[in-house]
Amino acid sequence: MTQNTLNIVRLADLKPTPWKNGGGITRDIAAARDGAGLLWRLSMADVDRDGDFSSFAGLTRVLTVIEGSGMILHGPSGGVAADFAAPVTFEGGAAVRAELTQGPIRDFNLMFDTARYDGSAVRVAGGPLDLGGAGQIAVLHLITGGATIGAHAMAPGDTAICEGSALNATLAEDACALAITLAPRP
Repeated sequence: MTQNTLNIVRLADLKPTPWKNGGGITRDIAAARDGAGLLWRLSMADVDRDGDFSSFAGLTRVLTVIEGSGMILHGPSGGVAADFAAPVTFEGGAAVRAELTQGPIRDFNLMFDTARYDGSAVRVAGGPLDLGGAGQIAVLHLITGGATIGAHAMAPGDTAICEGSALNATLAEDACALAITLAPRP
């Protein structure tokens, strides 16, 4: 992407691909790389059974359950609940095993190079949203309800990525979304 761009990635346009460890299916939304490797990545994964996570050493992972009840992430520090629309952050190289709590789920994944980027993901609800700014990447992933960015309507599962300027959106009263920012470290 170039500076000052808005791209809306539609759920219907995403192609399923096997996980790095072969244990499931992911849908890549967007990623940025340079000569040193992955800078950041956005994806969705379908999880229908308990299992180990792929290792992504050197990356921070922020996982958010966007469909289904949730799961328990068992890692070096014990178990952490990954509930619906509640982002959970962990080190990408950690040995983590997922245990589903009540059947299959879909999760949204943000991964970023911890040495080169700061990143965050928070749950937001209906109303106006101003996200990110100059020099940052702002991402809005719509979980439920509707949203608009200027003349562009978003449906559940769609992801808006704005690079280089603020992302200004209006979320429907019943909307639930993830607001993500990525900023290069000095």
